[in-house]
Amino acid sequence: MRFRVFLIFILFMIGGCGGGDKHLPSSNPPEYDPKKVYTAPAASPSASATVATPTEFERLKSQLESLEAGQKAKGEGKKVPFDPNSLPRFKGVTNPCEALSRLAPGLGNTQLFAGTEGAALKKALGPDADGIAHRMDDQLAEGLKHSLGPGAADCPISVRPQKKSGLFQPARLVLTHASPSQPLLLAQTTIPDTSQDDYDVDEPPIRTENSPPPPDWVGYKITRTMSRIGKEDRPTKGIREDYEMVIAPKVKQCPHLEGPDLKGMVDGTFEWTSMMFRATPGPQSVLYRRKIQATLKGEVGDDAQLKKVVKFDAAVTLQHIGSELPHYSHTIGVQGEFSIDQRTGILQDFKIITVSGFSEGEAQAKDAQLIAWLTSIMGWFSGPEYVRAQAIWNTDNTCVEIIFTPPTKTKKFVPSESTQVKTELRTKKEQALVPAKFKEAKEKPREGNGRVSPREDKSELNRPATFTYQAPASKVLHSGFQVKAVSRAGVAGEKEGEWELAPSSYVLEFKSHIVQEPLNLPNPPFGMFMSSNGFDAHVEATVPLQRRDDGQWVGEGVMQYTTRTLTQPASCEIRTQGAGTTTFHVNGGSISNDPDPFAVNLIILPGQSGEVAETHCTSGNTPEKLRELFATQGVQGGEAHSTTKGGGWSGAFNFTRFRTFNWNKKGYEIGGWTPVLNSDVVAKKTMRVNCGMGLSACQEETTLTLRLADEPGPGASPVR
Repeated sequence: MRFRVFLIFILFMIGGCGGGDKHLPSSNPPEYDPKKVYTAPAASPSASATVATPTEFERLKSQLESLEAGQKAKGEGKKVPFDPNSLPRFKGVTNPCEALSRLAPGLGNTQLFAGTEGAALKKALGPDADGIAHRMDDQLAEGLKHSLGPGAADCPISVRPQKKSGLFQPARLVLTHASPSQPLLLAQTTIPDTSQDDYDVDEPPIRTENSPPPPDWVGYKITRTMSRIGKEDRPTKGIREDYEMVIAPKVKQCPHLEGPDLKGMVDGTFEWTSMMFRATPGPQSVLYRRKIQATLKGEVGDDAQLKKVVKFDAAVTLQHIGSELPHYSHTIGVQGEFSIDQRTGILQDFKIITVSGFSEGEAQAKDAQLIAWLTSIMGWFSGPEYVRAQAIWNTDNTCVEIIFTPPTKTKKFVPSESTQVKTELRTKKEQALVPAKFKEAKEKPREGNGRVSPREDKSELNRPATFTYQAPASKVLHSGFQVKAVSRAGVAGEKEGEWELAPSSYVLEFKSHIVQEPLNLPNPPFGMFMSSNGFDAHVEATVPLQRRDDGQWVGEGVMQYTTRTLTQPASCEIRTQGAGTTTFHVNGGSISNDPDPFAVNLIILPGQSGEVAETHCTSGNTPEKLRELFATQGVQGGEAHSTTKGGGWSGAFNFTRFRTFNWNKKGYEIGGWTPVLNSDVVAKKTMRVNCGMGLSACQEETTLTLRLADEPGPGASPVR
């Protein structure tokens, strides 16, 4: 990020004052008209409202847009070769320090005023030319300090003093050339600069656009602005300069297949705009703009690495217009390529192959070096984004996925049987098959569990790679193999690179024991001793589970219950007891017995136990009031007996859980299982519940055990 910020400062200097424009406004206007107001494109909150009006800027900008549209309508013009001697040299750069040393010859005030156009620029700027260079060099120095960080430990900077021409003239820092083996030097000159006393300068922090790039892209968009407004009490009153620079490199995260050869290509885009609006007292105002719009294509090799060359097709637009300045708008087509360091993204080599939009003579002359420097901007900022994208498509299963035939977890286990598995790779977005190298095939869940061969293979179009897996003699959880894939469209492996035999069948064992103490009433209203509803209930069920197509585990099995009464002998007893069978249901759930994450969650619905509650009262002790009550229920005679269904195990089990019953899933959801290692048991769940209902004590202990349906032989170890 620090290196990126340094480049932004460099671009600001190139875009603001590079060669190629002859008609810049004079810094010494002939007169000041207090009735006329001037404006800027992006005035900061601190800008004076009396400097400009939006009308002037919008008028100039609209004219530039019309000029640019007219040139596009004419076509791109003749393509001509480009003189390689005009290209900057970056080969061998491996770090920001070296990059600075390569950039130095094309930057600084020496380059700013070099050549015929540099001299014209200096003349147009007048006495303020050296002050402008001073400010630009200071800005560059601040950019260096910001980009290199505290202490600049990784890139030493030394200040080489020169003799001053006066005692009170402040030194000025200027970037000078340094070789890769020497420190970067900032040389001092003695040109005084008092412009900070004449202008209010607003230079807010770099602004990053809030909206991120599209989901399948990497990149950013940042905007840097600066404004200089002449102070009211200085000769610069009424002068205003506004700068805006936008940088937006973006690269696709995943390669796509292109052309009959199915090359792996990674698209990119780049946008750079540098705009300056200058308003002065009197009739002069100038809008100056340069911009680059480019599409890029990087090719990816079969090793999933970006090939060295990234090709680009760019349009470089140079424009200026003013109230008393002849308009100029020229768009130049540029085609070429550049290479980057694949570790850092730093530009290594840059080549322009052809240009279009002007004659060959012009291409070899005045604008050649300017075009070369401007288009190289694209490589400096797009290179790191290609490196970021490469890291993404080299993350397993991000851009591509492995396809097995037969699919994973569909082939049933047969001891020692061999299965041929055809293996291909396809892109996730386009679902297009891509040639790939499959490597590092090995058995799972541990090597030697069965056998897979070969260990590596290649797939081509219409010819999948084929691996043969021989199952072990005894069933082991997750038996199969895993393989990795590398291709021009990305890499795959880990979970999506695993082929397994069909999941094991499971059996759920359910055991529950509920003991409810009897309710004893020694002094009931009826004048007799009563004991009621005490019981000891045991329930067991075995439920084979099957996996549905939607991944849910379901099943049903026989549930046995045996309940004996614990009611004490009394004048009147209510005895809860019975034995029988019903159906136990598992209505869904998931089983994931991988080590991470381990999770079992089952929806159970035990059947209704069929105990009966029998009421027994002896004739000699039955009070008259109770006899009358029995008579109303149709019970006659000396001894009273009645039988009703209900209570028992189901009553107690459901009473403590009725609030948690899931009506949508039709059962109780049981999670929080404990895995069991080195056994045919997969997991257990034990629940201890106080099921008391008021005056009688009740305790429940229920255990659910999930085990493999096919128990491994003595020589096999079920592996988590």
